[in-house]
Amino acid sequence: METNIRYLELFERDLMQVAVLEKARTVAAAPSRRHVRWRSWLVAAAVFLVVAFAIGALAQLGGRGNMASIAGSGTGTSGLVPNVPGSAHRGAGSPADHPRKAADLSKIVRDGTISLSVPDGSFGTKLARVVAIAHANGGFVLSSQTEGSTTGTLTIRVPAAHFDDAIGQVGSLGTVESSSVTGKDVTNEFVDYKAHVENLAGRRTVLRALLARTTTIGESLTVVNQLEDVQLQIDQIHGQLRFLNNQVAESTLTVDLREQSAPAGENRINEGIQNPSLSQALDRAVQGFFGILATIIVGLGYLLPLAVMAGLVAGVVTLVRRRGRATS
Repeated sequence: METNIRYLELFERDLMQVAVLEKARTVAAAPSRRHVRWRSWLVAAAVFLVVAFAIGALAQLGGRGNMASIAGSGTGTSGLVPNVPGSAHRGAGSPADHPRKAADLSKIVRDGTISLSVPDGSFGTKLARVVAIAHANGGFVLSSQTEGSTTGTLTIRVPAAHFDDAIGQVGSLGTVESSSVTGKDVTNEFVDYKAHVENLAGRRTVLRALLARTTTIGESLTVVNQLEDVQLQIDQIHGQLRFLNNQVAESTLTVDLREQSAPAGENRINEGIQNPSLSQALDRAVQGFFGILATIIVGLGYLLPLAVMAGLVAGVVTLVRRRGRATS
């Protein structure tokens, strides 16, 4: 009988040791409450920043929608638009724009290249002749590069009306080994720019009229910001139009010259090699970082008041529930 009692005591002790070991393993395997709490806070912060970025991006894209609320206070937008010429009453495809579009047709950018081999000892003379041909046709030398005294490349710009004459005159200086002429039609791009700048001009007129009717400083600042944005877009489009007009008005001709005894292709061996700019890459990286940071800050400006209001509502609800439980 005593042996059985001793056996049961040993068995109970073994079970207790196994239970203690199992509990220690479970505690060691389970993450600490502090670790779980920090991880939850990190996840919540990440979600909060993502939501702030999304709200900031939407706010920056839809910032122009504030104009409707300003125009609706007092008079209304419908009373302004009919008095503005070139506004939404005349779209880009209206009959009044057809003559203007017809006048903008045939916007072609023409460029060409030509490779010549000239008699030995005549490279300098022929090079000077190419420069003279550019000047005679009302153009100029854009760039010049020579290698030794036997090969070289000139890039000249001549009026588009004299482009074919310039190619023929340059080709008569020696033996034409290769030539190419490319044309790029920029008519649609030009017409789109013109229509866009006309619409922006009409919007600028509306904003100026609206600015005169604002009654508060906040409304005035909003209208002024929109007006500056529209003016910036108009200036940018005018720059693009000037660039297109310049490209259409003048053509580029690249002339490769080499003497007959010179190896072919030497004057273009390094063409197309571009070294990446590390400073530009860093500048773009910094601009991208601050752009994202600015978007997040804008989103926080919208999100923080909502978060504070939600916290207050949650606190009130929790307090009411606790009082209800206490009374019950």
